[in-house]
Amino acid sequence: MAEEEPPGSGRTPSYVLSRLREDSRHTVALAQVDGQIGHPGVKGCFRELLLNNLLLPWLPSAVGCGTGVIVDHQQAVVDAGQDDIILFDQLLAPSLLASPNSTHGVYFFDNVLCRVEVKSKLTNAGLNDFAKSSKAIAALKLAARPGQQPEVFGALNLIASFNTAIAEGKELEYLVEEMRGEGLDPCGGVVSGVCIAQRGFWLLGAAPDGQRAWKQLRTETADDPLAYFVGVVSNSCFDQRAARQGLKPVGGGLGLYLDHPFDVASPCA
Repeated sequence: MAEEEPPGSGRTPSYVLSRLREDSRHTVALAQVDGQIGHPGVKGCFRELLLNNLLLPWLPSAVGCGTGVIVDHQQAVVDAGQDDIILFDQLLAPSLLASPNSTHGVYFFDNVLCRVEVKSKLTNAGLNDFAKSSKAIAALKLAARPGQQPEVFGALNLIASFNTAIAEGKELEYLVEEMRGEGLDPCGGVVSGVCIAQRGFWLLGAAPDGQRAWKQLRTETADDPLAYFVGVVSNSCFDQRAARQGLKPVGGGLGLYLDHPFDVASPCA
């Protein structure tokens, strides 16, 4: 389950939110330019823009990004694919990169904090692929010393899309359907969120009653889905790396500086 912004803060952090909205608008505009000229790398363009323009500035300094294979201590292997963004903590475990200048390589599950699958156009088939890959990632095991059981969650799985072929209002319904088709509990935490640029953001988190639920972002501008997606990824990475190091730090990710405009879309009870 992704780390969220604190509910009910009542703050209006105009600078942070305005900055994120502007960066999101710029990212979408640049991706649209490639789409208008029929550039074959629209997906790759959106992935790089999402990573470099939006995510990297707001992550812990020790967190890197890459693509490639994720392996756990039991030698189970998952090929995350070229379309995925793997966010990993370089202080938790080494990464075996193809070369010193490459971000493609082998990543130990212990240092993988979050996986973001990126799509140019999200479809039902894409949701099914995402459910399958998330299930494979969730099956990996964190290493533990003899007699210890790590009390931390594995890598978070989120998906971000530039566009979608899914009918508006059906996004969460179809995601739940695909997860159940793969034998996954929709509220089990294997999948944490879905973001479609300028359409919407759906997040698994805590409802006002404290119970887990799927929630939908209440948007004021078309740039809000990506803006709040960045806040959640930032918070999640700070929270996950602190938990794995046994730390209880003051402060955290960018999401702490945002409000909490989510409404319950699908309770888990």
